Amino acid sequence: MKFFLFILFLFVFREVSAQGPDPGFTEKMALSESRKMLKIAAFREPANYGETDMIYQRMEWQVDPAVKYIRGKITSHFKAKVHSVNQLTFDLLNNLTVDSVVQNKTRLFFTRSGDNVIIPLGKTLSSGELDSLSVYYQGAPVATAFGSFVCATHGNNVPIMWTLSEPYGAREWWPCKQSLSDKIDSIDIIVDAPQPYRTAANGLLVSEKISGGRRVMHWKHRYPIATYLVAFAVTNYTGYSDWVTLSGGRSMPVLNYVYPESLSYAQSKTPQTVAVMEVFNRLFGEYPFSLEKYGHAQFGWGGGMEHQTMTFIVNFDYELIAHELDHSWFGNCITLASWHDIWLNEGFATYATGLSYEHLFDGEYWKTWKMNVMNTIMSASNGSVYVADTTNVSRVFSSRLSYNKGAYLLHMLRWKLGDTLFFEALRNYFNDPAVKFGFATQQQWVNHLQQVSGTNLSEFFNDWYYGEGFPNYSATFENQPGNRLWIQLSQSTSHGSVPFFEMPVPVRVYSTGRKDSADFRLEHQQNNQLFDVPVSFRVAELVIDPDLWLIRRVDRITAAEMNPAPEQDIRVVALPTGEGWQIICNNDEVPERVDIYDIAGHLVIKETTGTSLIRTASLPSGVYLVKIFTNRRVWQGKMVKGN
Repeated sequence: MKFFLFILFLFVFREVSAQGPDPGFTEKMALSESRKMLKIAAFREPANYGETDMIYQRMEWQVDPAVKYIRGKITSHFKAKVHSVNQLTFDLLNNLTVDSVVQNKTRLFFTRSGDNVIIPLGKTLSSGELDSLSVYYQGAPVATAFGSFVCATHGNNVPIMWTLSEPYGAREWWPCKQSLSDKIDSIDIIVDAPQPYRTAANGLLVSEKISGGRRVMHWKHRYPIATYLVAFAVTNYTGYSDWVTLSGGRSMPVLNYVYPESLSYAQSKTPQTVAVMEVFNRLFGEYPFSLEKYGHAQFGWGGGMEHQTMTFIVNFDYELIAHELDHSWFGNCITLASWHDIWLNEGFATYATGLSYEHLFDGEYWKTWKMNVMNTIMSASNGSVYVADTTNVSRVFSSRLSYNKGAYLLHMLRWKLGDTLFFEALRNYFNDPAVKFGFATQQQWVNHLQQVSGTNLSEFFNDWYYGEGFPNYSATFENQPGNRLWIQLSQSTSHGSVPFFEMPVPVRVYSTGRKDSADFRLEHQQNNQLFDVPVSFRVAELVIDPDLWLIRRVDRITAAEMNPAPEQDIRVVALPTGEGWQIICNNDEVPERVDIYDIAGHLVIKETTGTSLIRTASLPSGVYLVKIFTNRRVWQGKMVKGN
């Protein structure tokens, strides 16, 4: 019976999920997320933020989803990080009123300066010393750009209220320390709303009480959290859970708060979250908030937002679920330390969506996903993953660069290092105590890649992360005696910032009718590089990067007969005296120029000659490509110089 139910689940999962990759998904996601970013240019962290560490915050709010107004009490416990801390600063837009600040039942004096609340403490704190206070406030939040505190309706005009603070919108609705350098170690969220409505929020629901026509819901979250990931939403939610099995046989709920009118639709879609999470658990490490929950709260914004342990989501489409779920690892648990490195959030989440296609649906959509992403990247010939100008919203949230090229950067690193080392580095990065539940820089991720692989990746990141464009490959191949194949690999680049992309290039060769095949990994270090590889069959076809490991175009692939039978064509023979190589032409052909390349593609001899002798005494032993320009054509072949 269990087996039947398992097969039934797989069938239902495929039926509701196997729509195939949406080629426009990342573009829509990036566009919606760029709207949140409009706030970034208007915010700078106060200079004294580094003086304190936010240990705990208790957030108590009273709201009505039909009315855009909030009353709150925020109790903060904090620790001094430097000697002599005598004031605390919170971010809060000045249209919201601070009624009082209370410490140990005593009201503290405070001032407002722009959008800051400055609170002189009752005493001066020494490094490591703890203190706490409560801020009482109220008002009607007004969004400065895109809505961070929204009242809307759904269904039959049912009110809904939600918050969405990324990157710097939290100050528009609550007094906070809005920071990309300090996470709150632990929070409680308590929301008092009219009885018909339920609240979705971070963490575990520890109590739900109804009294006097009001419903008070208390959520507890005991993991570090960035300020922009604190959130709540209030409407007439219906709740249900899917369950995921974790290590040791433990179970964890995937809690879904959905509109009543969407219940049957949601119940047909959300089980796919379990399958995707199981993939991510295997590849990255166990879901980082496993002692609590993962969840979805339906809301009316056009996309999704990865609020920690409770993603707010407009619908339950497969790619949206996978993208937002991955942010639990890369974005929430490990949060970017700078918007210059937005790919640490968005490139990782985009690639994780692709990985889920690779491991689910029997891999049916994996190649399609790669083709869609690559086509988007190469729709223009320029652009780096690194964001030089973080005030340029469209550039920060560029679907082509931050999302898709960032994702393919990971895919190429996986090819360069191999699956074992790449995923080992990824798991080490995820479990690194220096970044786990904290903030990460680009270099910290690179360090893990280099430590695991023992490889200096500066050249790779200079080309692919800071550099722009991609390579255009060409190849010529020739069958040789003794079961050998010669491959000459060339490239041009789409942008001048990178003259040459050093990359291992995957090549697959086939016999006539593709009866036989063989794969090679060509370490392409120089242009026009010549490779000599063993084959057990005569090669009729060559394909560059058949499995789409690289960002690249392929210009042309040519089959050549470099050294035909001696009686029919030019021959190059080594003279027994060691003086050089003799060119022997048929009929009336005359050699006019000779170019000789070493196996790395370097031009080592270029000679204009009226004679048939090529002097090679200066060349070290090795394999060389010889190009002879005659009065009728260009001939090329391979020569070996011995000791």
